[in-house]
Amino acid sequence: MDDLISVIVPVYNAEFYLRQCIDSIIKQTYTNLEIVLVNDGSTDNSGKICDEYAKKDSRIEVIHKANGGLSDARNVGISKAKGRYIGFVDSDDYIKEDMYEILLNLIKKYDADVSICNLYDVIDGNECIRNKENGIREYSRLDILKKVLLDKNIQSYAWNKLYEKELFDEIKYPIGKKYEDIGTTFYLFEKCNKIVVTSEPEYYYLKRADSLVNNVTESTILDYTEIIIQRYIYIKQNIKELRKYNNYYLAKTLITAHNDIENLENISEESCNGCGACYQKCPKQCIRMVENDRGFLIPQIGDGCVSCGLCVAVCPEKKNSYSQNEAIEVWAAADIKKENLK
Repeated sequence: MDDLISVIVPVYNAEFYLRQCIDSIIKQTYTNLEIVLVNDGSTDNSGKICDEYAKKDSRIEVIHKANGGLSDARNVGISKAKGRYIGFVDSDDYIKEDMYEILLNLIKKYDADVSICNLYDVIDGNECIRNKENGIREYSRLDILKKVLLDKNIQSYAWNKLYEKELFDEIKYPIGKKYEDIGTTFYLFEKCNKIVVTSEPEYYYLKRADSLVNNVTESTILDYTEIIIQRYIYIKQNIKELRKYNNYYLAKTLITAHNDIENLENISEESCNGCGACYQKCPKQCIRMVENDRGFLIPQIGDGCVSCGLCVAVCPEKKNSYSQNEAIEVWAAADIKKENLK
């Protein structure tokens, strides 16, 4: 008999997206699925929708529980899962009909513990392929951990992956914490002998204006900073080969936290004064001065940036008001070149 895949869907107030999500799972070309819908105390019609689908498809099991957050919902789903393999789909996302067939075939063909597919970012109905690498790549334990810390083509998302269930035997998602994937995926990968990655985009990640990543609060800043520092200490003590990569990710996290705090405080007096020094000194002339939504001129990085960091060095106020991702590219990418990371 074909191996059973348990697909876990944490559900919370997703009535406008949930049907598309479930439909994309039940239409999978690989049919030996156990679909676990964990209704995490929804206050809208999500729970009713879950029950409605359970009546239509015997592969669906619905768990209704008090609200405990995304991590708790995933952990409950894992504890109920009967499959040899586990996958996750967020309730506002959806997947291609052959995603799990492709991911399982990759695990079988390459004798891997985890398989990963590429994804689409869905923004206002537009689908954009996330990673541009082509083909299929195999990674050893150490190589995949380096990729996770570089955070380029391999991200820590729980979804877009298929896992051997036994990887979760001693690992749980941290309850009550946001950015829970970062606090889990690295440790799952550490237990693997081999991971295989395909460039085929099979997962549709809906970027919503009201999602966690677009609603930064003091709590979310504290959560992801705490999770990264805990992981930094663990790697420093246990995986010496990752020292440079570990330092890079910590620096990136601190930059992110700094920018988020500044945005949270919304102190315009301390933002960039638009003097243009970075623009004038940029060797590649990739910086342009643009007006932000509050009427302030700020530097913005365009094509051709080599992440030399000169724009940061020449800033007289040391307050370049780049967007979060751009600041990370300038500071952290310049730092990674100094460390000669590959």
